[in-house]
Amino acid sequence: MYIYEKKGRYIIDFQDVPSKRAEMPEISVEERQGNFKEVETGFPEEVARAEAKRCLSCRRCLGCALCWAECKPEAINFDLPDQDVELAVDKVILTSGLQRKIVPIAGNVSNKHMNVVTDLQVERMLAETGPSNGLILRPQDGEIPKKICFLQTFGSVDEKLRDATLIYGINEAILAQKKIDGVDISFISPAMDAFKAGPAGSDLDKVSGISFTNGTVVEAAEAGDNKDIEVKYEAGGSEKTETFDLVVLLTQPQLPPSIEDAAKRLGIEVSYASFLGKAGDMVDTDKAGVVLAQNV
Repeated sequence: MYIYEKKGRYIIDFQDVPSKRAEMPEISVEERQGNFKEVETGFPEEVARAEAKRCLSCRRCLGCALCWAECKPEAINFDLPDQDVELAVDKVILTSGLQRKIVPIAGNVSNKHMNVVTDLQVERMLAETGPSNGLILRPQDGEIPKKICFLQTFGSVDEKLRDATLIYGINEAILAQKKIDGVDISFISPAMDAFKAGPAGSDLDKVSGISFTNGTVVEAAEAGDNKDIEVKYEAGGSEKTETFDLVVLLTQPQLPPSIEDAAKRLGIEVSYASFLGKAGDMVDTDKAGVVLAQNV
């Protein structure tokens, strides 16, 4: 039997919820300074279980239809059956979405060294409204790095994807130059020669103060008490070693699983490179009526 009154909107306020909501544990203010640690540490398992039980015992979902009584627009309809809806459209536009894969290197499993960051983290640092107010800082000690290396840790990819990744990192490096006087910046990528030979990298010689090396990273490890990063890489037929204050991993753009699934359902094959081009342009696919919205 429903316990509601449609016109009077009779609502019961339960006063006997078994316990108060658990408070999320957080690290101290001191621990947050000069790094990117998560402030909220999450519930321990026993607290999470207790919180789940508390939530399920609040008795506010009894099938009483109080939500129906409270909904002024009458948007809730308990009698509405589930149904598949078919829409006739002239065109389906598929957008890329974005997620970035971090490809670790030996000695740097899952970006475990504090002074190894990603290009996305550097983007946040460069933002005036970011966590470091536009400054590039070493997470380990909050110092401004004087020697930075951008590394491409993933292998051969579509040239458009390669160009997009390297241009993204190079733009960050140029901005870093403007913020840090005398900073020494290096790029190491197994595709650097191919990038330079293409139209996107044809002007690299005009970029001063940044070195570009065609090489493959072998290993990265902490060096010394100040936790600098020692990078071993192969270039020009020999193995070399350099030490940097900060290492930036270039992440690999990928399509989210939801976009890949949507493309599969539409009967087309796409990768993230399929969406790279002039922003705003539409690209036809093999499936009539399905187009891709390009981005840069």
